[in-house]
Amino acid sequence: MIDYPLNQEDYRTLAGAVATFSGITQIDTFFYTLDDQLLKDNNVYSGSNEIQSIFQADSLGNNAIFPVTIEQRLWGFIICDARNVSQQRIYLSRNYLENIFNQLLEPKLNVNVSVWDAINDEQLSRIRFFDTFLRSSTAQNQKILTQPVKTDNNSYHPNEEQDNQDDLDGVKQSINAAIDYIEKNIHHTISLSHVAQEVFLSSSYLSRIFKTHLNVNFIDYVNFRKISIASEKLALSKLPINYVANQLGFQQTSYFTKIFKQKTGLTPSEYRQQNTSIQKVISIHRDITWNDNDTVFDISKKFFQHNDISYYSQPVNGYPYFNSIGNLTDSSGTKGWIYTVDCKQPTVPSSAVSIKGKSVVQWIYTSYSN
Repeated sequence: MIDYPLNQEDYRTLAGAVATFSGITQIDTFFYTLDDQLLKDNNVYSGSNEIQSIFQADSLGNNAIFPVTIEQRLWGFIICDARNVSQQRIYLSRNYLENIFNQLLEPKLNVNVSVWDAINDEQLSRIRFFDTFLRSSTAQNQKILTQPVKTDNNSYHPNEEQDNQDDLDGVKQSINAAIDYIEKNIHHTISLSHVAQEVFLSSSYLSRIFKTHLNVNFIDYVNFRKISIASEKLALSKLPINYVANQLGFQQTSYFTKIFKQKTGLTPSEYRQQNTSIQKVISIHRDITWNDNDTVFDISKKFFQHNDISYYSQPVNGYPYFNSIGNLTDSSGTKGWIYTVDCKQPTVPSSAVSIKGKSVVQWIYTSYSN
């Protein structure tokens, strides 16, 4: 058996990292090594017989195969399922996988891992021929290397620009992963480069798909989410403004105040003074399910239904109007529900406002006098 400086614990650590990469990117990925280790689904399989049994019940599909070397020695192959995944995302995976492997192994073992460009169709064909020529008697044991790859116009060519052929499902998965990370870390400083790294994309690519598919700039989306949360805290609590700013990842209160006024038209203290009668805020942040043809009323109904929030609407002047959400209902014309879009209140009914290019909708129960 070929000797490499890793033990089973190292392989288990790598298996967890590969599984995390697969989960975040939704790209089914596994790693086969020349010392008979298979890292797949957070498991480590050892030995040709066990590995072969895994693949007998598993369809490899159309793959991108990345050779991997350790200290200039061929170590194995990373295999990414390229079905229903844009070629741009597959191509970007190489750098991220290489970084992951080196971050885990270099400090402990003082080795350098390189993940090479994916093998193209012609190269794979020659490998298959060479393998058959030299080892025809054990061809079945080399199934990972000899799996046929389609050679039609959909073949994998990593150096071609394929933005126009991005698979929509793959893009949605990337955007959802980014949004999920933003929501989980909304109380910290959030940058485009950091989020891109967390979801295994380049900054430019994440920025582009955010703008293309959501019609929203990445930084605007993050700031609108932060300011919508800040406005709720300012209205419903007595927390100091500097504390609210710090809770949302703003290191300087002055910068928080600048962004808050930029998005709402008011300073945080002015907003608090003018909204003392607010009793309830329901925030709906943009996700990939929003349709550019939807209105605020449309996405609000979907949100209430999905989250089991009771509501009642009726027409007012020919437009549908929410006069009850949850357990709060219009009260003698003095209290009721108003809404804001990107932290500002429109002057038209919610069914007349498109959500195209918008980041967050808030329903606010308050006195009409305010």
